[in-house]
Amino acid sequence: MKKWMGPLSAVGVSAAMLVGSLASAQAADMNKAVTGTITVLTNRTDMQANGMLNTYSKEFEKLYPGTTVKWQTFVDNNTVQAQMNGGVYPDVMLILPSVTKEELPQFFAPLDNLGLDGKVYFGNYQSYQGKTYGIASFGDTNGIVYNVAAFKKAGIKGVPRTLNEFYADCAMLKKAGIVPIALNYTDKWPLGNWSNSLPDLIAKNANYMNTMANENAPFSAKSPEGESLLIARTLVQKGFVEHDFKNTNWANSKVQLAKGKFGMMFLGNWAIPQIVADGTPSSNVGFFPFPATNSGKNIAIIGPDWFFAVNKNSKHIATAEAFVKWELLDSGFADYAGGIPTIKTQKSHVPQLAVFEKLASAVIPGVPDSDTLTKIENGAQLDITGGGAVQSFLIARNPASAFAQMNQAWASARMMVGK
Repeated sequence: MKKWMGPLSAVGVSAAMLVGSLASAQAADMNKAVTGTITVLTNRTDMQANGMLNTYSKEFEKLYPGTTVKWQTFVDNNTVQAQMNGGVYPDVMLILPSVTKEELPQFFAPLDNLGLDGKVYFGNYQSYQGKTYGIASFGDTNGIVYNVAAFKKAGIKGVPRTLNEFYADCAMLKKAGIVPIALNYTDKWPLGNWSNSLPDLIAKNANYMNTMANENAPFSAKSPEGESLLIARTLVQKGFVEHDFKNTNWANSKVQLAKGKFGMMFLGNWAIPQIVADGTPSSNVGFFPFPATNSGKNIAIIGPDWFFAVNKNSKHIATAEAFVKWELLDSGFADYAGGIPTIKTQKSHVPQLAVFEKLASAVIPGVPDSDTLTKIENGAQLDITGGGAVQSFLIARNPASAFAQMNQAWASARMMVGK
């Protein structure tokens, strides 16, 4: 399996915000087929609020006269899955983590005719039987996004390298009257990092999550998955999270982090420009690898963000395909979003990534979830990827009992899929 081995700051030519000559040439070739109205699914509510999505629509419609681009805001996985099951869903999609590889042809059109083979990272993550059904919107890595001024106010002189140092810094932030770290419990999706990313970092193995498919009881105080959940629970028990943590959300938290009232969040590099946009200089937003253990050596794992796909039942497949290609090549979306561009010849303009890379003991490529893992997670209904498992664990009365219930559900699901 081909994996991206390049650095975080991959060299190349940056994407332009306005449409370039390449897109114009594409338009000349495809104008006859590209027409009609398409709906695009987006998780970027911030870009809807600030008008950027409307700008994208106008630029594409100008390039392809006779087209109209509408947007559907992403609510949650269950809502989108219900649309898909009903057969009525947007023309340009984001592939849900619950969709297995063998289900891709059921919902999406192959994208092999876009001419991007070999030109993108994560090219075979969403492929089945030799056909590509999804292309990553951009790449990212998860770590701790923090307010530099808040750290200084708390007397923190450098970023933590060990888990114990991390807890100590949280205590210093709390003493200074700053909420150490925001969980964004209500939104649920930000919690997914604690159950789906942190275990790999603890195990120092990008393939660790897939190994859970071979275990009947992967949830325990001594397993990477269990350790991750316990770290999150420890933060709650020590009062290192939001005061009313069960009623907090990402939209508010990024503003509070920009103001220095919150110290940290465990998110991807894509969060950096959004926090900057909420009123703080880029130099005041730092980013470091999560100190997952006390070894002092913390890895970083590079993986794809959401994957773009095209609804196989769309009345305007050519238009949807053209939009996906335009968004990847010419819209500047990856750069605007603070991501690592999917197109290999483009480069990231997020300065924090270069510092992050120096702080990491190793930068390794991510590994896609196996169909077996996805089927077990779906069958167990634990929502490890979407954050639901973390929500439940944080409010469980007894961690040991919670682990036992999760293991029971996991073992039953393994049996159903023949493992």
